[in-house]
Amino acid sequence: MKVTPLDIQQKRFHVAFRGYERSEVEAFLDVVREEMEGLVREVTELREFHQTYDERMRDYRDREDTLKSTMITTHKLAEDLRENARKEAALLVKDAEIKYQQTLERAREERLRLESELLELRRQKHHFLEDMKKTINMHLEMVHFEEGSGEGTAGQQPPAKAD
Repeated sequence: MKVTPLDIQQKRFHVAFRGYERSEVEAFLDVVREEMEGLVREVTELREFHQTYDERMRDYRDREDTLKSTMITTHKLAEDLRENARKEAALLVKDAEIKYQQTLERAREERLRLESELLELRRQKHHFLEDMKKTINMHLEMVHFEEGSGEGTAGQQPPAKAD
């Protein structure tokens, strides 16, 4: 059975011949009632504080969970970004290597083409010079022939052929 301050205030005892002094009992009951009222107020305040404290703790836990979730998500996102950056860098390097190989191959092909063209030009130069020598020699022989048949330049020798 719970006893409230009001129960103490309203409690009446039977008067007996050899009982306690009524004014002392009532004074004591008043002190107990006042003390009990203070304790009930304190308990009520503590319950309200405890309820407020629990609500605040739940709120803080919810915030903590939200922060943890956000941090985990942010960490995963950062890892994904790093991984994507690594992959993209690897692709860029691979692409650069392919372009380098292609450029190198084109340069080799161009070098071979130019070397072949240079050889062909040298061959053509050689044939041209040979043809020119033959033509000059033929003209020299014609000049010598003309000189020898018309004026009698016996004893003169034609100039030596240039090879």
